Amino acid sequence: MNKTQFSPHTHIFLWDLHDVILEKSLVSWFLSCMRFKRKREVIRHLNKKTIKILFLFLLERFKLTKKQMVSEELIKEAQTTNNDALIELTMLVCSSYNPIKKTVAVMQDLSQLGYTHHLGSNIGKTVYDDCTTKFPTIFNLFQGMTIPFESENKIIKKPNPHFFYAHLQKHNIQPEHVIFIDDKLANVQAAQSVGMHGIHFKNARQLRKELHSLNIFT
Repeated sequence: MNKTQFSPHTHIFLWDLHDVILEKSLVSWFLSCMRFKRKREVIRHLNKKTIKILFLFLLERFKLTKKQMVSEELIKEAQTTNNDALIELTMLVCSSYNPIKKTVAVMQDLSQLGYTHHLGSNIGKTVYDDCTTKFPTIFNLFQGMTIPFESENKIIKKPNPHFFYAHLQKHNIQPEHVIFIDDKLANVQAAQSVGMHGIHFKNARQLRKELHSLNIFT
């Protein structure tokens, strides 16, 4: 039985983005690729390293690997090879998301109760900036955020515990005051390892039930 007393005065929600708040549209992905007029330019500038990153990026997006990639990793590599066409295509594909309305409704209900929302996502900075413009209603809900960042020439992203430590330090929050929600179990376990409360997201209905069991929704 959970003995923690959750309150909007003491606790904040830290949200993953992909497949929790935004869901990918495979139809939009396919159409974006098919309609893209610079496919030959993309192929012409590919090298072995870019192909490897691109392959892992696609596997992760289709949930065929547990390795987590960041769009910025692909964009950064494309920049080193002057593959502007690949950067453009990456942006098109990574922007092919739609809001999960039932999750957004949960967020809005939590806001009505007085809870604060933060974002903790592996979204790349370039795509993040694009999404804030595309989905202002959602991104205006977030009062704090952490996305992958570089430290000692290494990209720090989930499920690296330092990703979560960085968020706590930046926003001066104690880990026990954070309720983290993510669809990837490895990320939830990493958040729990630093002392956060974790909820493994499966769908919005299951999330509401979890929140009811925690007496956050009554």
